[in-house]
Amino acid sequence: MKTLDKPRIFKFDNVKLLVIILVVVGSFAETFTDQSDMFRSWFIFVYSFHAPMYIFLNGLFQKPFQKGQHPNLHKISYYLILGFALKIAICLLRRWNGEDVGLDMFGGATIDWFFFVIVMYTITLYLLKNVHRYIVLPVTVVLGIAAGFLPLGDEFYLMRYFVFLPFYAAGYYLTPSRVRKFSHRLNVKLAGVAFLVIYFVLCFRERDAIYPLRMLFTGRNPYAIVPIEGCTFYHRMLCYGISAVMIISVLAVIPNRKVPVLTRLGRNTLSVLFWHYPLVLILWHVGAFDLLMPLGDPLWKVTVLTAAVLFALILSFGVFSWPLRKLEELIKKIPPVPCVVMDSVMLISAILVNLFPD
Repeated sequence: MKTLDKPRIFKFDNVKLLVIILVVVGSFAETFTDQSDMFRSWFIFVYSFHAPMYIFLNGLFQKPFQKGQHPNLHKISYYLILGFALKIAICLLRRWNGEDVGLDMFGGATIDWFFFVIVMYTITLYLLKNVHRYIVLPVTVVLGIAAGFLPLGDEFYLMRYFVFLPFYAAGYYLTPSRVRKFSHRLNVKLAGVAFLVIYFVLCFRERDAIYPLRMLFTGRNPYAIVPIEGCTFYHRMLCYGISAVMIISVLAVIPNRKVPVLTRLGRNTLSVLFWHYPLVLILWHVGAFDLLMPLGDPLWKVTVLTAAVLFALILSFGVFSWPLRKLEELIKKIPPVPCVVMDSVMLISAILVNLFPD
């Protein structure tokens, strides 16, 4: 007898679309944080949870490893290819824009870090498949807090790996149905709305007090270089608390119903993540953002935010996800052993590029 597929939980498609829109808004807002207090407020609001939430959702939809099961080699190959391709494209575009940047294949601050960190998380949870979650979860939190004392940074994405690992692990050990049921409770919804409103207002009214947390929310900086006097582990704990409550709050307020057009676009968020930053660099090169300033305040700010939302929605359409989908289909046809060989060749090539950059 044929088993029926579980009904799709629309809440998560809606949430993923919202989060990826905020990722693009964050990329646009970061450009203007030195010119506008409003964008500084938007930036700190968005960055306080959008990366942890996107990583949490990725962990939520990775099926737990069963006894004798191996990591998804096709997924690892897919993410490595996307990560390296994006890294090369961003480097070339930044040089095109006149920046004197090198090609660091195992580090960097641009959006490609996500693809490599997800590969690292996939392998990590496989290696820990026989360890109880009540041990793994607190240890990941301790590691994320302790990492801030180490002189880590963008090298091998280790700081981001440790800082965001608790969110991936939390998603991995939960199930979509449990998350949906919890977020559907009335008291959780009311508390979520209240927290979102209060925190949003604080990001604008108490911007100068909250904005220094920016370097902690990005997940890539040790405590020693964060511009907060005496920055230490309890600042990281504060950021963890804000991010966790923001994730719960957003999940609580987003409806679990199919929204025409929009819900379906929530399935294509990876393509938005992949394409948006290179296209933003191109917009900078052609001077598109310079055309907005003459509009005057606040029209130019509203235009930037509107453009960011439209940009994310447009990149969610099938024409942009089609190349990635075809690449994924092609990789799935490769047997496991050739997959490992291909990954090894990519990694060795990346090492050689780093060793001999010229």
